[in-house]
Amino acid sequence: MDHIIISIVAIIGLAILSQLIAWFTRLPSILLLIIAGILAGPVFGLFDPHALLGDLMEPIVSLSVAVILFEGGLNLKISDIKHTTPVVLRLITGGVLITWINATVGAIFILGMDTRLAVLLGAILVISGPTVIMPLLRYLRPGQNVSAVLKWEGILIDPIGAILALIVLEIILTGNSTGGAALQTAVILLKSIVFGGALGALGAWIMIQLLRRHILPDHLHIAATLGILAVVFLVAEIIQLNAGLVSAIVMGAIMANQCKADISHIFEFKENLTLLLISFLFIILSAGLDLSAFSGIAWQLVLFVVILIVIARPLAVFISARNSKLKTKEKLLLSSIAPRGIVSASVASVFAFRLLADGYSGGELLAPITFAVIFGTILASSIIAPLLIKGLKISQMNPQGVVFLGGQIWIRDIAAILDEKKLKTLIIDGNKANVAYAKRKGLNAVYADALAGSFLEDTDFSDYGYFTAMTADDNYNILVALRLSKSFGRSGVFILPTANTASKDQKQSQHLPGRLLFDTAATYDRMAELYEKGKVKLVTLDEDIEPKKFTEKFGKDSLPLFAVGPNGGVTVITTENKIEFKSGTELVVLVASKTE
Repeated sequence: MDHIIISIVAIIGLAILSQLIAWFTRLPSILLLIIAGILAGPVFGLFDPHALLGDLMEPIVSLSVAVILFEGGLNLKISDIKHTTPVVLRLITGGVLITWINATVGAIFILGMDTRLAVLLGAILVISGPTVIMPLLRYLRPGQNVSAVLKWEGILIDPIGAILALIVLEIILTGNSTGGAALQTAVILLKSIVFGGALGALGAWIMIQLLRRHILPDHLHIAATLGILAVVFLVAEIIQLNAGLVSAIVMGAIMANQCKADISHIFEFKENLTLLLISFLFIILSAGLDLSAFSGIAWQLVLFVVILIVIARPLAVFISARNSKLKTKEKLLLSSIAPRGIVSASVASVFAFRLLADGYSGGELLAPITFAVIFGTILASSIIAPLLIKGLKISQMNPQGVVFLGGQIWIRDIAAILDEKKLKTLIIDGNKANVAYAKRKGLNAVYADALAGSFLEDTDFSDYGYFTAMTADDNYNILVALRLSKSFGRSGVFILPTANTASKDQKQSQHLPGRLLFDTAATYDRMAELYEKGKVKLVTLDEDIEPKKFTEKFGKDSLPLFAVGPNGGVTVITTENKIEFKSGTELVVLVASKTE
């Protein structure tokens, strides 16, 4: 019992430590999780996942993958792919075939695998997955089109690859003839799509009805969602192995695209749960690897991974994206991002168990080779994609653009100054006059209610790193900031102080969804009042100035708003960042007098 508790605590500790190191170093967390699992398992022998979980390992892995794919389905917005649907469809059909063929041929001639095992490995390696794609997209910010294609491809391709691999495995284990194999393939595909899709739709419908009719109390929404997902997955798996993956994605996608019930709280919980499951799965699966399997095929593995990255992926992307609206730069970027994830790892591990249990020689190579491909493709995507983004200037991984919620005259003046400094700005306002005035000044402005429909989800914010809510309605500012805190991160969301925060009520400000702008007393009314007496201007500092000396230079009622560094980086001035303004810094300042 003590050994089991120690092993579980070790897994949890390694998972948290790996995620923390990944956050500090900006390295892909999955690479660190794999390394942690290998060190804990085959290297130091801290625990053996097979001995720890026994017969529970396969069902735990399968159910965890279902939850991960359900969360992935929640990310599938149909509006995301209105311009790229043909590309996605080709990638998950023709693109899958191209990758499958390349991986199979490489496994036969480079790794020297048996033909049937090579075909099985090729099917497993067509799987990409949201577990790696989503973190990469948040880091790379490659633009709306590329993000939509990668997100949809990564989620939809998981059950496709898993079902293909299952078909090949069944053929290997049963030794069917060509005619029998064709019939078996058709049956598996039909059962997976029809029953998996129908059960997923049923689960989504039940959950939506429970939410919209307020049958369940709020604290049971998440528990009910997990319960329904588990039942749907179980029934689908009983009907056809791996059909549960289809049902999980369909259930998530339907819930994501309906507008009858609010699922934002469910989505946020699923993200946190998915993070824990991914960490747990990668550690236990990599801890079960046999490192001796890599002996004698090290350079062959490197060559095999290089072929998948350099030949298979670009070929699949450029053929799938022909005659599409994607630019050549976007196709190159798509070609550089094809990491494998937890579904590949879990399918390879589970299928290896089945092959070894049936005494099929060579099955022990599936998991080590798959993990080597996962490691290599994630590493390559993390290195090549950022270099392409920087070289081709596709987007910014550290965008400096500023979004303004509100288009009043003093906000337009701020945006105009930043625009002159070649910094992207976007004004969102529900007042047509404000938007019209902004456009007359040549500013990027849209007329919209930021809380209406799916406006925020449908807007591409990839060029913007900061969101500032500065309308006259404090509650509106807070609500929109709350919705965007996930996209920009809480550190990138800013709101004007409210009457309560202006009175320095620290408990009140701690619960706000963003940081307070400028000064604790800089409410909307005070900003408008100061602007009426003064103006917004850009000043270049010829000496270092401490915050307390700022008022001596510009007047006691003057406020620094934004700082633009010599390298073009933007700093949004807040109530908490009492930074020293260095010589050469350009400040956007609201000065107290029009004559200054």
